[in-house]
Amino acid sequence: MRPILQDKFYSKELGTRGNCQQAATASILGLALEQVPNFLDAEFFWAAYHAFLKSKGFIDIELPPNSVPDCFYLAYGQSSRGVKHACIYRAGALVHDPHPSGEGIVKVDEIHIIVPIEISLQS
Repeated sequence: MRPILQDKFYSKELGTRGNCQQAATASILGLALEQVPNFLDAEFFWAAYHAFLKSKGFIDIELPPNSVPDCFYLAYGQSSRGVKHACIYRAGALVHDPHPSGEGIVKVDEIHIIVPIEISLQS
Protein backbone atom coordinates (compact mmCIF):
# COMPACT_ATOMS: atom_id res chain seq x y z
CA MET A 1 0.00 0.00 0.00
CA ARG A 2 1.35 3.39 -1.03
CA PRO A 3 -0.64 6.34 0.39
CA ILE A 4 -1.98 8.66 -2.32
CA LEU A 5 -3.95 11.83 -1.57
CA GLN A 6 -6.99 12.90 -3.55
CA ASP A 7 -6.67 16.08 -5.57
CA LYS A 8 -10.36 16.78 -6.22
CA PHE A 9 -12.86 17.61 -3.49
CA TYR A 10 -16.61 17.64 -3.01
CA SER A 11 -18.20 21.07 -2.87
CA LYS A 12 -21.94 21.53 -2.96
CA GLU A 13 -21.48 25.24 -3.66
CA LEU A 14 -19.13 24.66 -6.61
CA GLY A 15 -20.88 21.52 -7.84
CA THR A 16 -17.67 19.48 -7.73
CA ARG A 17 -17.12 15.89 -6.71
CA GLY A 18 -14.08 14.41 -5.03
CA ASN A 19 -11.85 11.54 -6.09
CA CYS A 20 -11.30 9.66 -2.83
CA GLN A 21 -12.21 6.34 -4.50
CA GLN A 22 -9.63 6.95 -7.22
CA ALA A 23 -6.94 7.82 -4.63
CA ALA A 24 -7.82 4.93 -2.29
CA THR A 25 -7.78 2.42 -5.16
CA ALA A 26 -4.45 3.79 -6.41
CA SER A 27 -3.07 3.53 -2.87
CA ILE A 28 -4.05 -0.11 -2.41
CA LEU A 29 -2.78 -1.13 -5.86
CA GLY A 30 0.46 0.87 -5.52
CA LEU A 31 -0.33 2.98 -8.58
CA ALA A 32 0.00 6.68 -9.29
CA LEU A 33 -3.25 8.65 -9.11
CA GLU A 34 -3.24 9.30 -12.87
CA GLN A 35 -3.05 5.54 -13.55
CA VAL A 36 -6.51 5.06 -12.04
CA PRO A 37 -9.65 6.62 -13.52
CA ASN A 38 -11.90 8.83 -11.45
CA PHE A 39 -14.84 6.46 -11.35
CA LEU A 40 -17.27 9.30 -10.61
CA ASP A 41 -16.66 10.54 -14.15
CA ALA A 42 -18.13 7.30 -15.53
CA GLU A 43 -21.80 6.87 -16.33
CA PHE A 44 -21.95 3.79 -14.09
CA PHE A 45 -19.57 4.13 -11.12
CA TRP A 46 -19.43 0.51 -9.94
CA ALA A 47 -19.29 -0.93 -13.46
CA ALA A 48 -16.32 1.31 -14.28
CA TYR A 49 -14.63 0.40 -11.00
CA HIS A 50 -15.06 -3.35 -11.55
CA ALA A 51 -13.93 -3.12 -15.19
CA PHE A 52 -10.79 -1.25 -14.14
CA LEU A 53 -9.95 -3.80 -11.44
CA LYS A 54 -10.49 -6.67 -13.87
CA SER A 55 -8.15 -5.01 -16.40
CA LYS A 56 -5.47 -5.06 -13.68
CA GLY A 57 -6.15 -8.70 -12.70
CA PHE A 58 -8.23 -7.99 -9.57
CA ILE A 59 -11.78 -8.25 -8.32
CA ASP A 60 -13.64 -6.52 -5.52
CA ILE A 61 -15.40 -8.50 -2.81
CA GLU A 62 -17.88 -6.81 -0.48
CA LEU A 63 -17.88 -7.96 3.14
CA PRO A 64 -20.28 -7.17 6.00
CA PRO A 65 -19.49 -3.75 7.52
CA ASN A 66 -18.54 -5.29 10.88
CA SER A 67 -15.78 -7.39 9.26
CA VAL A 68 -12.17 -6.73 10.28
CA PRO A 69 -9.96 -8.49 7.71
CA ASP A 70 -6.22 -8.38 8.37
CA CYS A 71 -5.41 -6.87 5.00
CA PHE A 72 -5.72 -3.43 3.42
CA TYR A 73 -9.31 -2.78 2.37
CA LEU A 74 -11.64 0.02 1.33
CA ALA A 75 -13.99 1.25 4.03
CA TYR A 76 -16.84 3.58 3.13
CA GLY A 77 -18.93 5.85 5.31
CA GLN A 78 -19.86 9.44 5.99
CA SER A 79 -17.03 11.86 6.59
CA SER A 80 -17.27 14.67 9.12
CA ARG A 81 -17.83 16.86 6.03
CA GLY A 82 -21.19 15.11 5.49
CA VAL A 83 -20.30 13.25 2.28
CA LYS A 84 -19.79 9.55 1.54
CA HIS A 85 -16.07 8.88 1.66
CA ALA A 86 -13.60 6.06 0.96
CA CYS A 87 -10.63 5.32 3.24
CA ILE A 88 -8.21 2.46 3.69
CA TYR A 89 -8.47 0.31 6.79
CA ARG A 90 -6.69 -2.77 8.09
CA ALA A 91 -8.00 -5.02 10.87
CA GLY A 92 -10.69 -2.51 11.78
CA ALA A 93 -8.40 0.52 12.02
CA LEU A 94 -7.88 3.52 9.75
CA VAL A 95 -4.57 3.24 7.89
CA HIS A 96 -4.94 5.98 5.28
CA ASP A 97 -7.46 8.70 4.52
CA PRO A 98 -6.94 10.08 1.01
CA HIS A 99 -8.42 13.42 2.13
CA PRO A 100 -5.71 15.83 3.38
CA SER A 101 -7.58 16.25 6.69
CA GLY A 102 -6.75 12.64 7.62
CA GLU A 103 -9.96 12.52 9.67
CA GLY A 104 -11.28 9.30 8.15
CA ILE A 105 -14.94 8.40 8.36
CA VAL A 106 -17.40 8.66 11.21
CA LYS A 107 -18.61 5.04 10.92
CA VAL A 108 -17.88 2.17 8.54
CA ASP A 109 -20.97 1.43 6.44
CA GLU A 110 -19.36 -0.70 3.72
CA ILE A 111 -16.22 -2.79 3.31
CA HIS A 112 -14.63 -3.94 0.05
CA ILE A 113 -11.44 -5.93 -0.36
CA ILE A 114 -9.46 -6.06 -3.58
CA VAL A 115 -8.01 -9.47 -4.37
CA PRO A 116 -6.17 -10.94 -7.37
CA ILE A 117 -8.52 -12.84 -9.62
CA GLU A 118 -6.48 -16.07 -9.42
CA ILE A 119 -6.70 -16.11 -5.61
CA SER A 120 -10.45 -15.60 -5.71
CA LEU A 121 -10.81 -18.65 -7.95
CA GLN A 122 -8.95 -21.03 -5.60
CA SER A 123 -11.03 -23.26 -3.41
